[in-house]
Amino acid sequence: MRTWLPLSMIGLALAGPSVGPAVAQGVPTFDLRLFAERQAILEQTDRDLALQQDRLTREEELAEIERQQLASLEGLMDAMSLGSGDVAGTVAGLESGQGVVQGSVGDVESAAASLYAPEDNNPAAARMFGDAREGIEELIIRAARHTHGLPGVSRAGLSLVQWRCLLQALIWQESRFQIGARSPVGAFGLTQIMPGTAGDLGIYPAYYDDPWLQVTGGARYLAQMLNMFDGNIIHALAAYNAGPGNVQDYGGVPPFAETQHYVVVIPQQYNSYLAAVGGIDALGTIDPVLLANASFSLSAHGAGVYGDYSLVSVRAAALRVQDIITRIGETEDLHEAIALNTYARAELARLVAIRTRIKAAHTQPLSEEQLAMAAAQAAERQFMDFTLESLR
Repeated sequence: MRTWLPLSMIGLALAGPSVGPAVAQGVPTFDLRLFAERQAILEQTDRDLALQQDRLTREEELAEIERQQLASLEGLMDAMSLGSGDVAGTVAGLESGQGVVQGSVGDVESAAASLYAPEDNNPAAARMFGDAREGIEELIIRAARHTHGLPGVSRAGLSLVQWRCLLQALIWQESRFQIGARSPVGAFGLTQIMPGTAGDLGIYPAYYDDPWLQVTGGARYLAQMLNMFDGNIIHALAAYNAGPGNVQDYGGVPPFAETQHYVVVIPQQYNSYLAAVGGIDALGTIDPVLLANASFSLSAHGAGVYGDYSLVSVRAAALRVQDIITRIGETEDLHEAIALNTYARAELARLVAIRTRIKAAHTQPLSEEQLAMAAAQAAERQFMDFTLESLR
């Protein structure tokens, strides 16, 4: 603060000494000592004024700094406040998939619970991963159990084991256990079902991507033929190959070379399987080379289906990240921005999990291919044994 000298002191400093005898007598004098004292007083006054001015300047600077600090603290408090946004509601909306697609109701495909479920909901996941992964024999066994109660099977008097062996022999002849087998005329899959027949069975076009539908569809169609031809297995097989109309027209097996061969080799293979199968759940009844190729076929086809469905998941995940980033730019306070940034990082970790699954699906067929090659090489070695028997 400025400190002013009292006027009385200034007056005393500037006032002259009492009129002495010399003045009274009219004789001018110059008192050097007195002049020096007055000069010193004036200089001290200037120094005091400068000091007061310096103190005032520093106080004003401190006041400005304090004002800026208070303004910064107020801004920080405003930023850290919850603001008008509902952060919990925003996160809940992101979890349900809101904002990813148009509309106020969350999209099921984009909901976190569906997209990042602990158990992979990809339809091909069960065929690709896990200890309970189903092989071709397990698939045939399950399909045989599922369709054994059909009227045609009962009409033929087939037991569950016999029905399993007949289906297995049919698949052996039709596709050699290759899921993606396709004939020149358009028959497809393990049981080589024509698209028109698949439509009649209600499995078109889903059976192109589902080996279960291929096996059960073929089993249902064979059961229909058994029922149509009074349980006659040979006529039912001929109808499966050449069509029921031809069997009816010829009153039995048509004279087509393919059909004539068909009704011979399948019963032979059926008898071979029946001799090897000790029970409905028996495994290891398929030739090792065919079994290895079938496993490779299952894995390769499953990887393709898994990849196709994963494209949907990846797109939904990308839209979720895009929505999060868009919302970050629209935040009104720091609290909401921090929450969304944290959520975005968690979303990226979820994407890494999806990527890991896709890489695993890509790797699985490679392992199955190596097993198939090893089985083929083992079979070839049997023909490389040139040991001659001793004829004693």
